[in-house]
This record gives sequence, C-alpha cells and structure tokens, in this order.
Amino acid sequence: MRDRSGWYQQLAKDLRPWPAEHRSIKPALLCQVELGLRLLETLAPGRAADGIWVLLGGYPFASAAGLVKTPGDQLTLTAARHLLWPMRRRRLWQQSLESYRQLPEQLRGYRIPVDGGPARRVAHPTATHRFDVYDKALGRIPDFATNPLPYAGEGTHRFREQRRYASVTVPLEFVLDPAPGHDLAAPRPSRSGPIEVPLVDLDDTATWMDAREQDLGRPPGQWRERLSRLELDVRVADGTDFAPAKALPLDRLVHLVGMVGAGKSTLMILLAVWAHQRNLRTTLVVGDVAEQLSLTQLFQGLKLRAALVQGSTTRPKHTQRLHRRLAARGGHSLLDHTDQTFAHLSTACPLDALRALEAVEPLRFADAPCGALHPVDRPMDEPDQEEDAWSHAARVTRRLQRARGAVLDGGAGGATDPEPGDTGEADNSANLHACPLWSACPRHSSSRDLVDALIWVANPASLVQTAVPRQLNAERLRYLELACLRSDIVIVDEADRVQMQLDQMFAPTATLVTTGPESWLDRLQTHEIAELSRQGRLQLSDQDVERWSAALDVVGSATDRLYAMLISTPTLRKWAQIDYFSPWTLQERLLNAWYPPAPRATEDDETTDEVEFYEDEEALHGPYETSPTPQDTPWAAERDRLTKAFDTFRDDPLGDRGPYGTFADDLARTAHDVLHTLQEERTRGRVRALLGALLDGAPKPCERPLLPGETSRKESTFSEEWLELNAERLEFTLVLAALHQRLDRVTFLWPQVEAALRLDHGEHELTRRPPLDYAPLVPASPMGNVLGFQFLLDERDGREGRRTGTLRFFRCAGVGRELLLALPQLGADSDRGTSGPNVLLMSGTSWAGTSTRAHVVAPVRAVLKPQPEALRSIGETVFRTEFMYDDAGQPIRISGQDPENRDDVLRLLVEKLARSHRNHTPSPLHRELAQIPDLRRRRALLLVGSYREAAVVAATLSQMSAWRDRARVLAADDALLEASLVSEADFESSATVPAVRRGDLAAFAEDTRAQILVAPLLAVERGHNILTVPRKPGEQQVAAFGTVLFLVRPHPRPDDLFLSVFAVNDWVARFIRNHPGLPEGTFAELVGDGADLDGAGSTFRTAARGVWRRLLSRSYVYSRLSDTEKESFAWDQLVTLWQVIGRLVRGGVPARVVFVDAAFAPRLAAAGGRAMVDRRPRWQWDPGLLVRLRDVLAPYFAPNPGACTDPADPSLVRLLYRPLYDALCEIEDSPSEGRRSAP
Repeated sequence: MRDRSGWYQQLAKDLRPWPAEHRSIKPALLCQVELGLRLLETLAPGRAADGIWVLLGGYPFASAAGLVKTPGDQLTLTAARHLLWPMRRRRLWQQSLESYRQLPEQLRGYRIPVDGGPARRVAHPTATHRFDVYDKALGRIPDFATNPLPYAGEGTHRFREQRRYASVTVPLEFVLDPAPGHDLAAPRPSRSGPIEVPLVDLDDTATWMDAREQDLGRPPGQWRERLSRLELDVRVADGTDFAPAKALPLDRLVHLVGMVGAGKSTLMILLAVWAHQRNLRTTLVVGDVAEQLSLTQLFQGLKLRAALVQGSTTRPKHTQRLHRRLAARGGHSLLDHTDQTFAHLSTACPLDALRALEAVEPLRFADAPCGALHPVDRPMDEPDQEEDAWSHAARVTRRLQRARGAVLDGGAGGATDPEPGDTGEADNSANLHACPLWSACPRHSSSRDLVDALIWVANPASLVQTAVPRQLNAERLRYLELACLRSDIVIVDEADRVQMQLDQMFAPTATLVTTGPESWLDRLQTHEIAELSRQGRLQLSDQDVERWSAALDVVGSATDRLYAMLISTPTLRKWAQIDYFSPWTLQERLLNAWYPPAPRATEDDETTDEVEFYEDEEALHGPYETSPTPQDTPWAAERDRLTKAFDTFRDDPLGDRGPYGTFADDLARTAHDVLHTLQEERTRGRVRALLGALLDGAPKPCERPLLPGETSRKESTFSEEWLELNAERLEFTLVLAALHQRLDRVTFLWPQVEAALRLDHGEHELTRRPPLDYAPLVPASPMGNVLGFQFLLDERDGREGRRTGTLRFFRCAGVGRELLLALPQLGADSDRGTSGPNVLLMSGTSWAGTSTRAHVVAPVRAVLKPQPEALRSIGETVFRTEFMYDDAGQPIRISGQDPENRDDVLRLLVEKLARSHRNHTPSPLHRELAQIPDLRRRRALLLVGSYREAAVVAATLSQMSAWRDRARVLAADDALLEASLVSEADFESSATVPAVRRGDLAAFAEDTRAQILVAPLLAVERGHNILTVPRKPGEQQVAAFGTVLFLVRPHPRPDDLFLSVFAVNDWVARFIRNHPGLPEGTFAELVGDGADLDGAGSTFRTAARGVWRRLLSRSYVYSRLSDTEKESFAWDQLVTLWQVIGRLVRGGVPARVVFVDAAFAPRLAAAGGRAMVDRRPRWQWDPGLLVRLRDVLAPYFAPNPGACTDPADPSLVRLLYRPLYDALCEIEDSPSEGRRSAP
C-alpha cells in the first residue's frame, strides 16, 4: 500500500493556526482538494473543477479527452490516483468542494466559482509554497507505507491464544538474527526493456534439462523432444495474419494463445529455466496450489533457485488434502506420509515447545504468534489481572461517554472500534514483536527462500492477497506488487481463468438462501446444529463460539422475517428495488420520503437517486475527510440529526454497544421487537409510534417540494395509508440492518470458530475482500462500487400464487480483470527510470469471441501450435450424438429438468447408456469403448454437472456387474470418503465404486482395472494432464482417455451472481476500448459528446448502471436469453467443452466426443424419437447448443469473414478452433448410426 498521507503532513502544520469556526473541516481535506485542483490545472486548465472525480476512477477519460499527451502527464495522473483514490466518488468530491468553499479565502489556494467553472489561484494565500508541495507529490509515485516490526528478544512474552493470553519464555540461544528482506531499491539483473527468446536457445535449455535430470537420477522429462513438437507463429507486420517465427518476443504485454494440447506448459517451464540461466527473475502464475507444489519440486529437483508464493490461511487445508491423497494411495499411517511436498506445507510452530506449563494442548495453527508477541517485564499473573481491570473500566467509561452523547472512534456514522474484551479487539500494535525464531521457522521457509529465488511460483490468490511478511520488509505491499517490481518476466498460465478469478476477487458474492439443498445459510445452520449436538453443546463454553452461534441465530431469524415480507408484499419488493438494496440505500429512501432534499437543477431525479444509492464505498473503505451535508432546506438540520442516528444504528442495529442517547437506541429496541415478536399487529403499532417520533419536525405534505406535473398540494397531515406504508418500509429496513450486521459478525468470527465447529473454509466466501492496496490500480466498478443484497424472484408461483426467491449478497469493488492487463505498468519506477516486467499471457481459449468470461481483450501477438503431423491426428477427432430415449420414445434431457426430478432422470439415462440389453447385445457404452483403436486409451470419461451427480451416476453403475469393478468416481480433495458416496447421492443401495481424489487424477492410468471415470465437468476442465503409462523406455505418453461422454449439457447456475459480474466487466473492457457493435456506442463518442468531465462521467455511470440492472434482472436460462446473449453463452460453453476435449488430445492423438444429453441438440434428438411431430414440447424445436457452437465459428471460416474488431481474428480462429469446427459440422450432416438408442 502506498503512503497517501505523508506528503501533506508538514503542509497541514504550516497552515496553522486553523480557524476555530472551521474546526469541522480538517487541514488534510484542504490539501487533498487542492491537490486535485492542481492536477486539473496541470492537465486541463480550462476545465470545471467539479469533474476531477472522473479522472481518479481508473477509466481513460483523460486520454479520450486529449488531456494526457506525454509520459509526464500520465505519471501525474497515476500519482494523483494513488493519493486521491477515495475521491473518485462523485458525491464525495462535490461535498469536499463545498466544504473547501466554506474556508476563508486567505487560507485557500484556489477560488472556485459557486456556479461551476474552472478554479483560479488566489494571489497570496497562506503557505505559498503549497504549490511546490503539490507538484512534488504529483511528480512521482508515492513510496510504500511502512510499518516496521521489531523482533522479540530474550525473556518472557505473552500472546493471544483464542481469547486468552498465553505466555512463552525465550532463552538467549533462541534469539536468532533477523532474516534478510527484499531489496526494493536493487536494480533488476537485466536491463529494462524487451526480451527476445530465440527458439534455438530454448533447445539448448531443453538439452541441459535432459542431461541434468539424467545426472541427478530424476525421471526423464524428455524436454527436447517435447519442444520439438511445438511450432510458434507471431503476428506479421501489417497485423492481419500470423507467420512462423524463430524467436518469441517479450515486450511489455504479450498475449499468446495455443491450441489445447499444444505445449504451453512446456514452453512456460523452459522459459523459466532459460531465464534462470541468464540470472533473470521469473514469476509463474499457475492454477492452484497442487500445480505450484509440483512445479516448485521440479525446479528445485534441478537445483534451481525456486520458491513458491503461498498464503498462510489455507495451509492447514492443503496439508490435510495431501494427507488424504496419501491415505487414498494406501498410506494409512501418518508415519508413512513422507512426501517431500510437506516441506512447503509445514504447520509446525517451534515456539510451541517453549510455552508455559499451563499449555495442555498443541497451539492452534491460527494462534501462532509469528508477529504478535508482547514483551513482559512482570510476573505473568499481573498483566492478566491488570488487563481485566483495565478492560472493565474502559468499557464502563466508554458507555458513560456514549450515554452523554460523546462521539467515539470515528463518530456515529463510521465503523467504531470493538471494545476491549470484544472478539474484534486488536492487540496494541505499537508493542507487537516478531517471533525470534522466525528466520529459522519451517513454517516460513518459502517466504525466506523468495528473497533470493530466481523463479517464483504463485497462484492468483496467493499473489494478489498475500502480504509480504513484516518480518522481512517494513514496507506494506502485496506479493503481486513485489513480483512486478523484481521480476523480469511474468508468465500467466490459463490467462482466461485468471481473468475470471480476478473478477471474483474484486466482486465477492454469495448466495445466502435459495430453494433446494444448495442454500448456504440452510447448510450452515444444519451443520451448526449437528456439530453442537455431537458434543452436547460443549463448544458453547468458548465465548467465540457462543457469539458466533448467537449471530447466526439472528441471521436466520432476520432472513426468515425478510422472506416473509418480500414474498407477501409485492409493493415492498418494488420499493426496495430488489435487484440491489442495502441498509444504506433503504435509509436514504426513507429519509428522502420524510425529509425531502432540495431539488437540484443540474440533475434529474433518477440520476440523483442513482448517485446516492450506488456510491456506498464508506462500507468498503472506511470514512474519509469530508463535512456535513450543506443546509439547503429548512428541515436539513433535523434530517442531519436523523442521518447520524441511522448511521449509528446501521453500525450497531441491536444496541450491543449502546446506549447512545439518540434515536439509535429506539431503532435498536424496535429492531429487537420486530425480530422476536409473536404479535405482529402490536409490534406494528410500536413501529408506528417510532415513526411518529421520527417524523417530528418533518415537513407537512403541503410544505414539500412539488413533484413533476404537480401544481399545488393542500394536505396538512400525512394520510393513514402513507403512514402505514412507511411503517412497513421502516420495519423492513430495521430487519435488513440486523441481518447485514450479524452476517458481518458471522464472517468476522468464522476463523476463530472454524476448528471448534469443523466449518469448511471453502464456505467462507463472504470474508474475502479485495485489499485496499489495489484501489488506485484497479478501475472502480463501472456502475460505482456497490455493496448490498439482491432478491431474485423464482419463475414459478408457489402456494396461493406467491413467489419465493433467492437472496444473494455481493460486494463490487473494482474491475478485477483490468489488473491482469496492467501488470507491465505495476512495476514501473520513474525515479529509477525502469519499466515494469514483460508479461506473457497464455491460454488455449483466451481468445473467445463474445464470451464474457474467457475472452481477454489484449490483442493476440503469438500463437503456439502442434507439429503438422500431430495437427492432422487431432483433426481426426470425432463428434457424435448418442441420445437416449425413454419407454415412450421421448428423448431424455438432463439439463433443464426440474431439480426434484433430475437425479431420477439421470439414473434412467445411465441405465439406457450402460446396461446391456436382454438379448446380450452390447450397451451403447460398450460399443463406444470398442471404437477406440488404441488399447492404451480404451477408457471413457463420463461428465456430469457436480460431484453429487457424479456420485449418482457412479452408484447407478455400481449396480451393473459389467462396470462395478471398472468404474471410478472423482471426489474432491476435501471430501470425507468415510461417508458413503452412495448415501451422498441418496441412492438406496449399499454398493459403491472406488473414489479418486482430484489431486491424484494425473495418475489415473496407473490403475489398470479402471476403465470408466465419472467426474464433474468443471473439475477436469483444466490443469490435469491424464496420460498413459509408458510400457517401454522412451515411449511417448498420450491422453489416457479415448472418449468423453457428456451426460449433461454444461450450464451455469442461473442464480450465480458472478455471471452478471463477468458480463458487466466484459462490457466495460470492450466499451472503453471502443469495440464496435455495443448498444451504448463507444467510449470515445461518449467522452466527445459530454459537455465536460462531470457530464461525461455521469453519462458513463448512467449507461453502466443500465447494463448492470439489466444483467441483474435477466433470467439466465438458455431458452430465455436474447440472441446476443445466446451467442455469448455459446462462446462461454465452447471454451468449457474445448478445454475438456483438450484433455483427450494430449500427445497429438484424436479424441472421440459423444453428446448424450438431448439438451445439446433438442431438435435433432426429437427427430430420432417416436413422438408425433405435432405433439412435441416446445423445447424440442430448439436447434440447441451444438448448432450454436457451429454458428458462432462459421463466419470466421467463410471465404469473406467480413469486418472484425481485429483484422487477424479470422486467421486466429482458424488456427485455434478448426478441429472443433470441422467436428461440429460433421454432426449436422446426417444422423449418425447408433444416434438413437432403442427405448
């Protein structure tokens, strides 16, 4: 994180004495506003001051408007974004300007016209050197903020173990020298600039690797042979095509795509070793921890300086996964688990052995005091007693101060610090010390190795989220920033998947409640009850568990109350705007109805509402220097008082830290009443009484501003209907505030109770917030950063015509995919005159037409492809359909089935597919396996939609003697296999099939009896090369599976909010790059049409919010999508299918692909059935996904492809997808033999 306050500290002192009458406006605000004004004065002197917020949001308004003309201008803008990023919010910038105008002119450096226009300098202001300070701040990227952590010395120390203090005594011999840290000022080993990698040099590297492995007695990687199977094409000079090349150019950002199975992993490894031989540092970004560990072992096995970047929070989980995989291989005793990978996953704490005698259990992983030791100079019993006394006294004092109206810890509207003794209490950070054994601790060996390593191996989450340990560096930065500062080359494997992961990191979402077994809250409550019952609620003796359980109870009851109101009251759903609502937005709607703000002549009502409701960054990033709302109406003071009370209530909706001596206490008491009442009518009466008190001082109807179309209003009192309507809305707001705050407590306390209640760390999505370090680097969400809930109505009516729905929570804090494209700029340092790293993005499917998930907008500059012979073999891939029919002759469709019937229909399909007929004729599955000519590859991969469906299919196969010993089912690495997979599938049988852990998938071919693998499609989509076992030395390994059968057409969950996040991020990525064909036009047109920056920014936000609301409200069911959305859907599924098929063409061999679900081609499936044409259901007239896949590719294979966004697109598509297109065309020629299986 860069230091954004150090630059003005001295200037703020120089502005003293500060006028007492303006003490509510801080000197920091003046400095920040004037820095923004100086930015505009530098780039565009004639522009109005109210548009500066537009330049700070990360979008290219300045470039599109012609304001950035030189690298110096770009540096100025970048520095301003680092220092002023919270002011990218329009409302905050305008409020800050209003506060700035209130200051005396001699204190200000600029004069700003009240009616708008450019700012002008004041002739002789106080502290005239301020402009030099501003120019210096805008002339360089700010330094990193620092937070040094001293090491603990000899003696007794205490640390927090769960909620108690524990002690440890460190002898002198255990006080080690600190580990050396990263030198951020050291130059890179290479000169900055482009790097060219000759293929002949890579051949020399491959030869060296083969010899090195032979010398060290390691298994041969056959690197030179693997390299010989690759061909590289680069874009020609005119940019219209690709031609063979003898070198790979690495210059800033290079987007390389390759056919699936073309050898991208081989190229990545060879590049890393090639760079190591030249003393260049390389960072590899791979898919997951398992791949990280494998690559690190490979490099270290070659005696190269390599280390992995890993976070600490999930290490126990990955350690447990490895133990489970080893146990599945037969290592039932932990003493047999000696895999070298454990060296990177150590959970040991050497300090644990030095703890005092009161320690009766090993120290929990999360409690290790790696950087949280407090030196103690007195006997250990004294600090605890003093702490308890101080905590009690402090709590009493704070409560008395609040009762007297004092504002503590940031004010009523901000997030207050937890009281001492609360779970959220942070230890005194000024007295924290690092463990003296840190420099030798096995837990942190990878962090220390990274200092000198020339190859860093990371995954997206570890690179983006993990902070550099304070034990190494005092600077506060994340490993992504450090990697870009120190690396010469950054290689991102599967760039399209990384793009999606970044989008998810910056917009975490969760489905709280939905119909069926996938409801997060229902599963969590069921798990909690089971765990508490298992130990007779013994866990509740832990205060953290008790508080977590109590918070979860409130979440459950508030959700139930919320659902009752939303289901029964359509008008309430309309008022709340259920596609996005939060306690803050509802509060603003209530206050606007009770105490209307003054009309703004410059904005229409809709725009004003949108600004108020969307810009909710306070909840994301905390408060910022600003001033109270201007007094623009007679009732503004009363509204301001209620606003503060509501802000306090939102922070503490159940009054845990009260009383406050304001309406916040009444709101909290009423919230308790609403949540627990059994007498709704009486409670509504008490809500009405509270509403009456809140309206005391509100303008009467006749005193309010007239609405558009009104000429007069005579009512002097509120109608009964109006009061009842607002009481209902107030009640809803109270419930939502309680839900929001308690949900936050559930996620906050999760790590403390995770072990005690055996919670799944993977269920902990709500706590994943993007680090603030990236706020200046990642553009804000185009519709404004939003945080709140969505209630998505079900399509079907329930009882009495009422409709339930899905409740989701989301937090959009930026366009994550833009971080991927900004990596070359992230490591640039103008002070040292160095550029950032050269970044190579690689994937087989990162060019994907109109796909909103996979398509990377960076132009493709290189293509990797197999040798012509292998390409011809892959071209022999066969696609065909093998539809199953029920006894009535109707095609069996899985996708689109009612969830209640889906498992039964899936069992029927498997019965038809795999069971031999009574006349002993082979089943369709037997016949398909017999079509595979290569006996080494005579295996079938059966793909379904989830692990649960895989268990259903496996259980069905287990009932058939032909497959019982030959079938296997894929299980997640975290699955508890002691629980029967059959019971998980709810199948009435005791028979099971052996399970294969996902982490062991690569070794599947070593099981000589296994011929069938049932797996979820997304679990095998990427990252696993399942190859044959060589039968003799030197034999080439090829794909182990000869055929894949898609039992289910892939389709994302319709209620997956990430679909909307991907879509809006894809829209804005294309829009700001002026891609043609978007309904909203182009970004250049928008900026050109805007009268000023503020107008252009507001128009952009309005357009983005329109797109966002449309995406939130659409029904993401294939049959209901528009033609444009169906095209994007087809590209999304094309990527998924082609990646899976890529598992079957490894080694340049053909694949057999069979589509079994009738939903792939309903019209074709219906043609093979016995049903009368006039009696076919509607879905059977749809041509289906297979036809769509062919149709989206067809234009690029036409003799005249027409206009494309990039002139090289047709050539690119032909290189990447020709085998897929040819195979799809074959399906449509005529029904294949065996396409219709007899019912």
